[in-house]
Amino acid sequence: MKNITIIGAGNMGGSLIKAIKRNKKFMVHVYDKEYKKSKSFAGKNCVIWDSSYEACKNGDVILLAVKPNIVLSVLSELSDIIKNKLVITIAAGVKIDDYESKINNLRIIRSMPNMPAQINMGMTTLCKGNNVTNDDISLAQEVLQCAGETLVIEEKNMDGATALAGSSPAYVFMMIEAMADAGVLEGLTREQSYKLAAQSIMGSAKLVLKGDKHPGELKDMICSPGGTTIEAVKVLEQEGFRNALIKAVAVCAEKSRKLSGK
Repeated sequence: MKNITIIGAGNMGGSLIKAIKRNKKFMVHVYDKEYKKSKSFAGKNCVIWDSSYEACKNGDVILLAVKPNIVLSVLSELSDIIKNKLVITIAAGVKIDDYESKINNLRIIRSMPNMPAQINMGMTTLCKGNNVTNDDISLAQEVLQCAGETLVIEEKNMDGATALAGSSPAYVFMMIEAMADAGVLEGLTREQSYKLAAQSIMGSAKLVLKGDKHPGELKDMICSPGGTTIEAVKVLEQEGFRNALIKAVAVCAEKSRKLSGK
C-alpha cells in the first residue's frame, strides 16, 4: 500500500482526498492548517494530522494542494522531509524551475486537475520535472486517475491546458445555466430544463470521446436541411459563440502565463 500525503483540504484538495482514499491501494494522510476542515475527511484509508511535517514524514508521495501564492513557501518549509520523495503540485502558473530552485534534485510533477474530480470524472494534465523517472510519472497518473482521466503534456502547454480543461467546467456550467433559462422561457420547469441541458451535454461529450466522428461531422448529422437545428446554429454563429469561447480560453491561458512570470 502506497502512502499519499495531501497538504491542503480545500475545494480541489478535498475532492482529491475523497477520490484517492476510495482506492484500497492507497492510504491517504491529510494536513490542513484548519484542522476542523481536514478532520471531516477522517475515516477508512485516511489519517488526519495536525502537523504538516508528520503528514509528509508518513507519505511516499506528497501532493501539494495549496494556493499558488503560498506553494513555494510551503515547499521550502517542508524541504528537509520531502527532498527524497515524489512531489505533485496542483498550483496554477508556478513553473517547475521555481520548485526545483528551492530543493536540489527535487522530484516534482506539476499537474492541473478540474472540478469534476469531485465525482471521479475529472481531467488532469501533468508535466514532469527534470528529476522525475518514468516510474514516478506512472505512479502520479495512478494516483490522479482515482479522480478521472490524466494526460501527460509538455510544460510549455500547461497554460493552454489550464484554460481548456482546468477552467472550462465554469464555461460549461454557464452554458447549462443559459440553456436552462431558455428552457424555462419556453415553458419547461427549471428542474426539467437543467436535466435536459446537462444530460445533452454529457451525452454529446461521450460521443466525441468515442472518437468515431469529428465534432463537426456530429454537428452536421443533427442539422437537417431547412430544419430547426441549423436555424439555432446560424444564430450561434451570428452572435459569436465560437469566437467567444476561443477568446475566453486565450485570455485564461494568458492569465496563467502572467502568474508563471511572477
